[in-house]
This record gives sequence, C-alpha cells and structure tokens, in this order.
Amino acid sequence: MSIQAFEWYNPTKLVVKHDSAHEIADYLSADKVKSVLLVFGQTSAKKIGVYDQVVNALKAKNITIYELPGVRANPEIKTVVEGINLCRKYAIEAVLPMGGGSTYDTAKGISVGALFPAEVKSEQIWECYEGTRPVTKALPIYGVLTISATGSEMNNGGVVQDDEQKKKFSFGSVHCFPKVSIVDPKLQAHLPWFQQANGFVDAFMHISEYLTNMEEPEDVETTYALNLSLQKSIIKAGDKLQKNTEDHVARANFIWAATCALNQLSGVAMNGGDWAVHCMEHAMGALDAKISHGAGLGVAFPAFVRANGERGLRLKTYDRMARELFGKQGWQGLIEGFQAQLKKWGHPTTLDELFGRKMGDEDRKQLLDIFMLRPGCYHYPTGMLPEDIARDSFKYM
Repeated sequence: MSIQAFEWYNPTKLVVKHDSAHEIADYLSADKVKSVLLVFGQTSAKKIGVYDQVVNALKAKNITIYELPGVRANPEIKTVVEGINLCRKYAIEAVLPMGGGSTYDTAKGISVGALFPAEVKSEQIWECYEGTRPVTKALPIYGVLTISATGSEMNNGGVVQDDEQKKKFSFGSVHCFPKVSIVDPKLQAHLPWFQQANGFVDAFMHISEYLTNMEEPEDVETTYALNLSLQKSIIKAGDKLQKNTEDHVARANFIWAATCALNQLSGVAMNGGDWAVHCMEHAMGALDAKISHGAGLGVAFPAFVRANGERGLRLKTYDRMARELFGKQGWQGLIEGFQAQLKKWGHPTTLDELFGRKMGDEDRKQLLDIFMLRPGCYHYPTGMLPEDIARDSFKYM
C-alpha cells in the first residue's frame, strides 16, 4: 500500500487546557443534553477533585446526573452491561467518561448498547466485540480525560474483557468517536510514576503497531516520519517528566503525542497496522486483570521483534526505528534500545517481572491459547501462521 490514496476522518473536538474539566458542562448544555451517565473509576476522580468540578458544573446547567462508579483498569463487560441498563431504564441522553482510557472504553460500549432495540438484551453488547452484531448508532460521548495513554479520547474504538471467558476483545465504530474530550495537563501530575510510564509505553506502542506492519517504510514516508517524530517526542517528554512530574509543558507535549498515536492520524496509509503485540497483551490481561496494559506491551514488543527479526521479516523497518530512535542498528539494536528505555523508566522487561512470579511453559501455553481465540490481528506473510510468531514471542518474553 502507498500514500497515493487514503482517507482520514476524526470528528472529535479535543481541548487541552489547564483548569478546564468543568467546561464539559458547557458543551453538553450547548447541545441541549438534559441527562448524562457519569462513568468513572474507583478513587482517582474524587481524590484529585475533578469529580466535584464536573458534577458542580453539570448541576449549574441543570443537567440530570446518573453515576456508574468503580470502573477498573482492564474494564469488564459486566460494568458495560450495568451502564447500558441504567441508560435504558432512565432514557439517559449522553455518556460522560471521567478518568483514563478504561472509562472511555467502557463508555463506548455503553453508548452503543443503550440504543439497542427493545427486544435486544443488554448482555448482547458482547456480540459487538465478537464482531457478530453491527453497530448502527450510539449515544453521544463527552469526556474528561485524566490519564493519557490509550488515545481513546479521540478515536472510535474500545477494549473490554470477559473475565469468565478469559477474553479481552475490542470493537470500533464511526458512531463511537467522542464529541468532545477535555484534557487538563495538571491533573496528570498526581499519577504514580509507574502509571505514567505505562502511558508512555502504551502510546509508543500504538505507533509501533503501525510502523512494524510495513516492509518498505519509504512507501509511506510522510506518515512514517511523522510517527517516528511522535515516538521521539514521547521519549523526550517521558524523560523530562521522570525528572519533574510537574513539568506541564512536557506533559502537554506528551498528551498531544499520545492522542495522535491512536486518533488514526498515525495510521494514514499504514495498511491498518499490525496489533499482534496488543493481542498478546490482551492475553496477559485476560489471564490476570491486574496486569497493566502498557507494562504488558513493553514486555511483548521486544519478543515480537525478535520472532520476526530471526525470520528476516520487517528488517528495514526495525533498522530504521533502531537508528532514528535509539542510535543503534538492526532488530537487535531496536530491542536493546527499547529495553534500555524501559529500564530507565523502571518498567518490567520479562513475563516474570510482569506477573511477579516464575512463568513456566504451561503459563506461556495458556497465553498462546488465549491469543489464538482471536489470531487475526497479525498481518503475517503467505505461509506464515500467526501461532508461529506468537509461540516464539511468548517463549522469548
């Protein structure tokens, strides 16, 4: 695929501004929204004060508030169903995620299921993630992002998991772009360092999933160069924030880079991206919901590079990334530079470190089995099976 023909569409209004969380009520009021489901996490939103800011602003606009608290990292489908039931019961007009990507991902599932026909059960929202039920409409989403990482604030996709089935799947629809997302850089300074580093790695890996899908980088030079610049910005901002978490200029730069990493700009003419590393991490999260998404991606990526590099696949791409990002050469240099950056940020580099225990062959087989529930994410060459790459990748972690 080349840059000769492409489409890019993103209708989300993104506002990056200090002390701006309360302004979300202005957008809801301007669109004549009378009721909203507030979707938020377990403690953070109230702890940092954004909950009070948003609720007071909504009340001042006479917008009726319903609440769905307790959204966890690696959000669960049961929470989505609970939100759908609230929206259907009270005819709620919009969904307002307030927190990180997990709240946005949850909100997207809720927004779709809320408008199911009366005869469709709320639990059937999982069919959208399985790909067996098309998405035809959704409630509008207005959000306040407090953790930059996933890019969900400006894209149309979402990920949730079913703990009982040990499945972690995603879906996307043009109907699920948020109408407005507000991001206040100052709100993110409170985050624990490990969580901040997870965000850096998550955003970096979104871009890598596009880059490493290309055998001939020069065919899409503009997007490729843009993506490498975004990754450089993420590394630079991350290093600055490690020294001073109150560096709001570095924070704002990271916020914008993290958003661009998955608002589809980074994917222009990139053949849809690969997403095998994400599918591998989804297996980790499905096995243990406490696994942080960014941390899992950081462990999976070097192993995936090695599994491809040893087969002579994607060598031009790996070499260019190694040279431009880390001043090294070849797929081995990419792994070396990437893992050195992870260690600098205090991030895990092995499955043992990630899970906090010795991971044996049976653990890796279980991860492979979960991965194979949805193997189509890897764009493998003719004759190359996805389990071949995945099996070696899990072996190398």
